[in-house]
Amino acid sequence: MTVCESDSGLCWDLDEETLARAILTFCLNTADALMTALLKGTADAWEALTLIRDSDPELRTSAGAGKVIEQAFCIGMTRWGSKPTPQAVRSFRSALATWQQRLRTLPTWDRDYLCGWFTMEGRQWIIAPHDVWWPTRLNDLALLGRCAPPLCLWGSGDRAALTSCPQPVGIVGSRGVNEYGRRLTTDIAVHAAQAGHLVVSGGAMGADAAAHRGALDAIRAYGIGRAGRTVAVFAGGLNHAGPQCNSELFDGIAENGGALVSELCPGTIPEARRFLSRNRIIAALSSTLVVTQARLRSGALNTVNWGSELQRDIHAVPGNIDVPGNGGCNRLIQEHRATIVCSVDDMDDVWHAPHPLESFHDVATQRKDGSDCDAGTPRDAVILRDSSPSGGNRSSAMTESQRAIIDAIRWCHRRRIAPTAQSVAEQLRTRSGEKGLETGATEGKPTEGKGADAVPERGMHELVAHVLSQLGTMELIGLITVENGRISIVPETGGRRRS
Repeated sequence: MTVCESDSGLCWDLDEETLARAILTFCLNTADALMTALLKGTADAWEALTLIRDSDPELRTSAGAGKVIEQAFCIGMTRWGSKPTPQAVRSFRSALATWQQRLRTLPTWDRDYLCGWFTMEGRQWIIAPHDVWWPTRLNDLALLGRCAPPLCLWGSGDRAALTSCPQPVGIVGSRGVNEYGRRLTTDIAVHAAQAGHLVVSGGAMGADAAAHRGALDAIRAYGIGRAGRTVAVFAGGLNHAGPQCNSELFDGIAENGGALVSELCPGTIPEARRFLSRNRIIAALSSTLVVTQARLRSGALNTVNWGSELQRDIHAVPGNIDVPGNGGCNRLIQEHRATIVCSVDDMDDVWHAPHPLESFHDVATQRKDGSDCDAGTPRDAVILRDSSPSGGNRSSAMTESQRAIIDAIRWCHRRRIAPTAQSVAEQLRTRSGEKGLETGATEGKPTEGKGADAVPERGMHELVAHVLSQLGTMELIGLITVENGRISIVPETGGRRRS
């Protein structure tokens, strides 16, 4: 099966695997382990999609396709460690008929149209497991043997937020938290973000909103380059992200280096059953899961159940035993399913060490008056400022590293990705891998063919620190501007823009 090519030239940068996974998600009502088994029995998502379409009895595009797809399902079940029983095959046949019925409602097979349709004309991005931004912790869901990881993720904001922290902190609780629960949730989130950790929650009212706001408070106080980000996971399509009373909060998350994500297509209604599926993603994304306040029947306890199965580190905040809203957390502690949180400061011993991040924005803004170099100004900033041709092309005066960063910023703008230090570093790492750059293991050793100033190939934290250092210098000499963590290239003299 091939997707028709159109003449519009707009495909929103969805590769074949990602587009196929988006179409497969369109066929589902929610996460489906049967689909995961089929994918494990095929070479890629496009082959699975082809088999589903070719085996549709109403289309009759390929004789014998029904047997082929069942064989692929059985192979996938075996690879997944399960026996393809007759009951499993019957369940698969029933699910397959539902997928095929849904697939017939796909508006077109034109590639460009589908890419624009699934991304809402570029207003949302989609990532799949082969993308560098994919949070690999989600793959742990497949280890449970009965649970399906997301086929792909839709999102808005900065997709690099998903991989900005090696061990994210999930913070959940009831929607109806009282002032005690709201205050502690906010304090824990602030504490986590101050240490550079990614805060994950569900975007709902109550504890979820307090967790996201706490992370944003830390970002606004310390800067995007110094505080951890926050990610909200939704139970429906992102155009149905809710509740509406949190819309300003969602805007703040996306505008401050965070992300809003969902495993479901745009337009999918957030039904009650989908919130339970959403909870498994919150648990999977998290390394440490903190329940701040929850009733005995709170949905937050469903997230804890997923976290327990995934062997996440679970903690709970105790509360007054006379208040029903504390019953869930107290029960978790009583049953030794969660470690008690005695104080916010104790959390430093729970999550991993603070990230070695530094803010380039705060340093750079101190030098916007254009004064001469002092002890706080990098030496190479003055050299470049003095040697830059007045009113001419500044690229000849830039180092190799700065040119690479400028190219990465332009790439982010073209792809409608927020150009932050993290997203620029991700692009630099991708390009370095594509070009096969060889670098020395020690500081100052020249990159082969590029000289000492070329972009170094190193660990992600070191690369982000390198980018932050370069961006600070580049803002000081007028090559870029930084506002709320977002980077813009300053137009050259004469009105010609650099991006």
